[in-house]
Amino acid sequence: MRMLARHLRKLLREPLWTFLIVGLVVGVVAGTFAARDVTDDLAEMIGKAWRKNPADTRTFLITVFGLQLTVLSIVLSFNAPMIQSAANQYSPRLVPYYLKNVPLRRALPMFALSGGYLLAAVREVGLAANDAVRPRMVLSGAVLLVVAAFVLLTTAMIRTYRFMRVERILALVRNATFRASTRRERRIGRLRLAPAAATLSLPADAIPLTARASGYLVEVHVGSLARIARRAGVRVRISRTVGDYFDAGEVVGWAARDGAGAIGARLARRLAATLLIAPTREADLDPAYGLRILAEVAARALPPITNDSYTARQALQQIRSVLRHAAQASLGDWNVVDDDGSIRASVRANELRELISIAVESPLRCGAGDPEVLDGVLEIALEVGLVARDAGGRAAAHQLVNRVLEDAMEYGKLQNGRLKRLLAEADLVRASLNEDCPRADRHARSDWALTTGEPVAGNQLSP
Repeated sequence: MRMLARHLRKLLREPLWTFLIVGLVVGVVAGTFAARDVTDDLAEMIGKAWRKNPADTRTFLITVFGLQLTVLSIVLSFNAPMIQSAANQYSPRLVPYYLKNVPLRRALPMFALSGGYLLAAVREVGLAANDAVRPRMVLSGAVLLVVAAFVLLTTAMIRTYRFMRVERILALVRNATFRASTRRERRIGRLRLAPAAATLSLPADAIPLTARASGYLVEVHVGSLARIARRAGVRVRISRTVGDYFDAGEVVGWAARDGAGAIGARLARRLAATLLIAPTREADLDPAYGLRILAEVAARALPPITNDSYTARQALQQIRSVLRHAAQASLGDWNVVDDDGSIRASVRANELRELISIAVESPLRCGAGDPEVLDGVLEIALEVGLVARDAGGRAAAHQLVNRVLEDAMEYGKLQNGRLKRLLAEADLVRASLNEDCPRADRHARSDWALTTGEPVAGNQLSP
């Protein structure tokens, strides 16, 4: 039932199939009525230019239908190489974003409407008993619908070229990640929660909760989990985070009764059923997945065979935007409490430090010697530290600055001038984090290629 409800919600959020079905039904109804033998003045006026007998009318309609299918097939074959190229160059995980946002989707309902119209009209004309040559209103309607479909298709094709720009597709990933974060906040905002730092202590005889199927954890129905646990008098801890993969029968959490007594297998299955498992990760429900995709785009742009450091920098800019949003949100475990303040259900969730690690590990490892990447990661540290809600977030920003310097010194093989400039940039970031007062510059100028200087002595990491 939960899976069915999830699919229904997804259908309402992405109503393409609904529009296709409605367009097909409307087209069939319109084609049926337009093809019937009518003799009123309106029909004579509209169809006057199209004087055909039933056989010629059917031939014309079938020809137009074949032309429509041919054009649509050509357009679809044009989109496939573009999507494949993006998958090979940037990341195969970008394909769902292309398919979900490609402008061609908006033209498909009109093609469904005109296709239904043409097929219904062919059938209705074939049932006609009168073989006389007369005005055919159905042909006028067919031409108008096909022209409208081609106009929409042409507009969609022109707009499709925008998706060849990496900035466009990276923005789609960023926006999807924002929506996932907002949906997460809205879902847990209705619950009574303890601070994320609070812990739920379970006894040693707590029973394990096991996964019902193999796949990725895409969502935890925290409210249902707490409600079932409260009614059954048990306390439960889900020890896996959204996005984790596990096999059927693998332990995903623990549960224990408030008092003495064992937990039955049926109750354990009901608790485990609040975990939604799917064959693939869902970007709309998993903010960390969007960060992984952006990090992968950045890392794949950095090897010598690709040598596209600016694409990596653009991906890091989108990562910065996502992490700034995350740093202002409520992160950490979800601890649902009872009226007395004790934790009834606890679900593990990502903290800011984990999201930062997911976002910067691959780009920093692959680009430790690339000034574009180092500057991009320092910008992330600065902006995240400035908007962080607590001291832990600001401490994570300082640690990220240190990590940049460590990797640059050990793996980056920077020349003395570039290393000196990097240290100056790090000092500016630290100064802004410590006291964000007005200053002429927050960043060093991007003149790495022209830097010269004396050897840098000592380790200039902050404590």
